[in-house]
Amino acid sequence: MAKKIKVTVVTPVLNGAKTIERCIRSVQNQSYVDIEHIVIDGDSTDGTQCIVNKMGVRLISELDAGIYDAFNKGIAAASGDVIHILNADDYYHNTKVIDDSVKAIEKYDADICHGLVEQVDSEGNFVWQVGIDTEKKHLMKKMKVAHPSMFVRRSVYEKFGNYSVGFKIAADHEFVLRVWDKVKVTYIDKPFCKMSIGGVSTSNVEKSYRESAAARLMHGGGLITTVLNYLWQVYKHKYLVEPMRKMGYRRK
Repeated sequence: MAKKIKVTVVTPVLNGAKTIERCIRSVQNQSYVDIEHIVIDGDSTDGTQCIVNKMGVRLISELDAGIYDAFNKGIAAASGDVIHILNADDYYHNTKVIDDSVKAIEKYDADICHGLVEQVDSEGNFVWQVGIDTEKKHLMKKMKVAHPSMFVRRSVYEKFGNYSVGFKIAADHEFVLRVWDKVKVTYIDKPFCKMSIGGVSTSNVEKSYRESAAARLMHGGGLITTVLNYLWQVYKHKYLVEPMRKMGYRRK
């Protein structure tokens, strides 16, 4: 009989008292049984630690070098076979997300399983959908996989390394470019998480695209095409995407 896959959910947080309970509840409500949840706190001052402790979740609280340092601390502390990073202001779309992801990993002997993420406003209303079944050549142009949808075998991190703390916004993009064509990836056309708009990548769009351009250059992108792609992505976001959102357009 095959060994049951253990899943570790890593939640990085800094002053997330307003949302951390909702995040933890969404983990605790999952139908899958073998889950370890670790909260990596960057020394919050708003009572976050009290909430986490009250809810009985393992807590590591200390100063860190940013969100990707917190990711890496969680990966190092994890005992699961598969690791999922769920931010403190994000939460699972439904109770079957982890169960569905593990079944897909087992069925296709996959190293990474990913799906869709729904971006929502402060009231929880749907705004935008992120995620697509994609290949590295498309990821070279734009990050089309939201990290809260990625369930990654621990062996991938062991073989290819964790997130680069030299990046402040786009280390997840650099990570997928580093591993995507070297591991087996499977995709589920279902929403995994609800992700609050206003995180570091959505509030620093130009910096995010600059870092993504740097990641592209690191992984074989040409200088001229990378610069042109960066300019196009910034233009498209500023003059097409944002006006559409302000007019109330909701993309699925």
